[in-house]
Amino acid sequence: MDEPYVQAMLLQAFARYRPQLQVQSADDSSDDSAEPSRLMHWREYESIDWDAVHRSSTVFSSAYCFRKGLIRKAQMAFNIKLYTAKHPESILCTGVPETWIFELDDVDYIDEALMECFEVDHGMKANEGVADPRERQQFILKPSLTGRGAGIYVFDTKERLLELLETEFQSDDEEDDDDDNEASENAERSYHAVSQIREWVIQRYINRPLLLESHQNRKFHIRTYVLAVGDLRVYVYRHMLALFAPHPYAASASKLDDQRAHLTNTCLQAKSAGFDESAAVCLFWELDLPRHKLEHIFDQLCRILADTFTAVSSESTSFQTWSNCLEQFGFDFIIDEDCRVYLLEANAYPDFKQTGDQLKFVVEGFMDASVAMAATKFLLDDCLDEQTTAVASTACADLLEVFAHKNERRW
Repeated sequence: MDEPYVQAMLLQAFARYRPQLQVQSADDSSDDSAEPSRLMHWREYESIDWDAVHRSSTVFSSAYCFRKGLIRKAQMAFNIKLYTAKHPESILCTGVPETWIFELDDVDYIDEALMECFEVDHGMKANEGVADPRERQQFILKPSLTGRGAGIYVFDTKERLLELLETEFQSDDEEDDDDDNEASENAERSYHAVSQIREWVIQRYINRPLLLESHQNRKFHIRTYVLAVGDLRVYVYRHMLALFAPHPYAASASKLDDQRAHLTNTCLQAKSAGFDESAAVCLFWELDLPRHKLEHIFDQLCRILADTFTAVSSESTSFQTWSNCLEQFGFDFIIDEDCRVYLLEANAYPDFKQTGDQLKFVVEGFMDASVAMAATKFLLDDCLDEQTTAVASTACADLLEVFAHKNERRW
């Protein structure tokens, strides 16, 4: 992994299984003539030897090759829509904000694009004459692929939506005119801007979020780390995080352009003057809520995850699980004032640095558990001794299985 924050944790976790396991970094040029009987690629997606992973049962990877049905917002929304149409009893019918796929090539065609999500258009028209922001129908616009809060906006009128889209398209045009000497840097940026920014999802905005006086009534979301293994078991890591916006929500509910009240991504805050990590991130289980409410939230969250993986794994064209792969995901949830839980999105290669330094032990524990699963299920399953089994069992103690393939829901 290229990120030092994560790399150090992985090396520490793998060190627990020496000498049975040997770790070699990608830039290690040493010539080791002894071919390993089993090999695992734990690296960036683009650097994994997918041909070797696909062809060999003794080569493993830390990612699935095909998982856009989960991590692309539009594709996940499509898969969930298909699933809920067949399973109206699923918690996904109420546990995901109403979502529309919004495609637009040019702002001049916004009326035609809105015809494909007419409920949004009707909602904006219904807001005319409604003064109370909590009674207005509000929506949130998100690029299908980009993460870390990029390009996300809240709106409740067509005029604001048009203004936001014009800004996005203008930004795209400026990036297309960048100098050629920045081509390598702009290639990735251009890919997201040109290929993806014209596909968005629009979600009904949860404008009555759960607010806690102990955190100055600031909006927050829950970051949950999830481990998917083989084909397919899914585990939730119990030590979840609550990530808070820097500005109080109630005072800014009608100010939809105040992203510091509406967006809770800590990566948007970290570079700001006066950033207070302890105010931005805390442990979910230490929120100022009765224990039974925390358990109720966690129960909903696990059920949503179980049905989400059921939904996406049934669409093999966009989500395929291989028996020699595992992957870490970051799922984001929001809670409304009635303690109902909603799934917002799923992220591959989540930004673990959002956890910060004070709660770094959460990521360290998740890395330990993930490596332990890789060691016991893939790399050492035929030569596990009592000591290694005990180490791995301790590391996995906070992983809770919520899903197993063939719809064997465990929650």
